[in-house]
Amino acid sequence: MKYKFACIVLAMTQAASLKADETQPEVRVIYAKPHAVSEQLTLSGSVEAQQNASLATLGSGVVTEIYVDAGDTVSKGQKLLALDSVLAQIELQQAQANLQLANVHLNEATRLYNEVTSLNNKKVIAKTTISERSANVEKAQANLAQAKANVALQQEMLTRQTLTAPFDGIIAQRSVNIGEWTGPQNNVMQLISNKNQRIFIDIPQEYYSAVVASKNIMANVSPDSSPSDMMQLPISQYVSASNMTSRSFRARIDLPENTTLISGMSAIVKLHLNSQQQYHVSLPKSALKRHPDGQYSVFSVVNSKVVRVPITLINSSFEQVSVTGVADESAVVISGTDLLKDGMLVRVSKQVGESK
Repeated sequence: MKYKFACIVLAMTQAASLKADETQPEVRVIYAKPHAVSEQLTLSGSVEAQQNASLATLGSGVVTEIYVDAGDTVSKGQKLLALDSVLAQIELQQAQANLQLANVHLNEATRLYNEVTSLNNKKVIAKTTISERSANVEKAQANLAQAKANVALQQEMLTRQTLTAPFDGIIAQRSVNIGEWTGPQNNVMQLISNKNQRIFIDIPQEYYSAVVASKNIMANVSPDSSPSDMMQLPISQYVSASNMTSRSFRARIDLPENTTLISGMSAIVKLHLNSQQQYHVSLPKSALKRHPDGQYSVFSVVNSKVVRVPITLINSSFEQVSVTGVADESAVVISGTDLLKDGMLVRVSKQVGESK
């Protein structure tokens, strides 16, 4: 009798278990395999010349000659523009005449001093006369030095009536014409060097620590004018000062000498930050559960129960997504996520395998 009762209880227990299993939803899972990914930062950069100058004349006057125009290539020291120099030439001539006069006065003062010096040897000249003649020589020497300085000054003033190129480059812009008045306060030309081109990028301030901590950061530079001509170049220098308006700091990338980029062009710059290495997991989109606040999560099966795991969506393409926050070898549910609740018992019907 007892044996029959035990068999009936066992049969009822098995039937209840089978019925409970039938009520548990079936799910498919994939085993997560995180892979290390260096964070990539995509920025827009601008090509700038190392030497880019807005030129102005050192003197003031009316423009009488213009030797170059926009687009011309010039060499260092080449004449670019000339101002009316008539008055400067007259003042230089006056200074040169004064220099000649100072030379004559010095020669005469020296001759008179030599005369009294020879008479002094015969004891027939007063010492005061000798002192007076000596003072006249010193005065004439001072006047001569002053005249020489004045000639140099007037020569410089005349030179300043002509604008010359301070370095090799291209005239990017001309903003003055013959007959116009100009001076040191007016920019008349823009000269840009055709050598030593570089790209400047503005990096958001939140990446400052990561950039500084990363060693030998390489940048993939793709010119917007020819995206297929991608160059891999190192970061040359960082400007350790943040812009208070944009809250960013600048970095410079020196371009090779044979570059076809010119000042003013733009380029896409991609930086790979080694210190910002993260572990991503690739999953089917069906594994994601989106919440009303815009956040995402996935379900992981642990001991036949589903556990909600908050994740961060990194990127999405076609039917795959890349996320962070999933532990290694986790059994992530990829089917029926809309019907699941945290702590619910489930049956794993199929194991898809490892995520890529």
